[in-house]
Amino acid sequence: MNLGHRCGILLSDHTSLKIGGPALFWLEPEDPDDILEAISFAEKENKALAIIGGGSNILAQDKGFDGIVINLGQGFDYIEREQDTILKVGSASPISRLVKDSLDLGLGGCEFLSGIPGSFGGALFMNAGVSDGKAREAIKDIVIDVDVIDLRDKKKKTLKREDIDFSYRSSGLDGRCVLGARIGLKKYNSRAILDRIDSYMKRREWIQRLGLPSAGSIFKNPDNTDTAGRLIEGCGLKGSRIGGAEISKIHANVIVNTGSACSKDVMDLIELAKRSVKERFGIELELELKVFL
Repeated sequence: MNLGHRCGILLSDHTSLKIGGPALFWLEPEDPDDILEAISFAEKENKALAIIGGGSNILAQDKGFDGIVINLGQGFDYIEREQDTILKVGSASPISRLVKDSLDLGLGGCEFLSGIPGSFGGALFMNAGVSDGKAREAIKDIVIDVDVIDLRDKKKKTLKREDIDFSYRSSGLDGRCVLGARIGLKKYNSRAILDRIDSYMKRREWIQRLGLPSAGSIFKNPDNTDTAGRLIEGCGLKGSRIGGAEISKIHANVIVNTGSACSKDVMDLIELAKRSVKERFGIELELELKVFL
């Protein structure tokens, strides 16, 4: 394979939960042709192919991954003003920089992403956003179109927002590698943008208080009921610990790595929370965390 690669890279070094064994191959493609070469190589070697962004919502396995991991390189880290209120954003661009650059340009509309870790591509793939119980704001609300490579037919495509099956914490883009997207924002007074950023940061200040590695929210919030965090807390599970993994004392929908957690510890806590909420409230919790097989 001509595409530069590394072997045995520990996934624990590339996930926010700090868990995960070695990947057989680790690739950091710089352009779409590199990605196509990686797909062809995976097919030739009959190896699984996985794509990760900032690794902020992933649980990798301790045994590692017997396949090829794609982590988009610097060639996909860009934020460009295409038109007055339209930005082109690469998948590898940090969410934090998108919020800052938009503010610097006097453009509002993405403030709801403030405080969310990780890359733009990962956030788009998860349709990241915020909910106050009455209304939800999510990336789908600002997307115009998305550039992808289809992993099945190996073709680059531009998908319009209306052709993407966005839903709560999902984009329906499975089987595709997200290269970047165009987003539509609005001109706002910088003071108003800053006020909105501050408001969202305050709502997420608990993230800073976790103090330990985590992967963010473990479960999606169920429809028309209490939040997953409050349901888990209602089962008395805050602070519950298995091995080195703990249901956070700060937020019950977060599992933290106290320093020695393995993937089984996390999975066992997930099963404990799911079983307890089902037994007590009759509600089946659905994973938001992506388990990296």
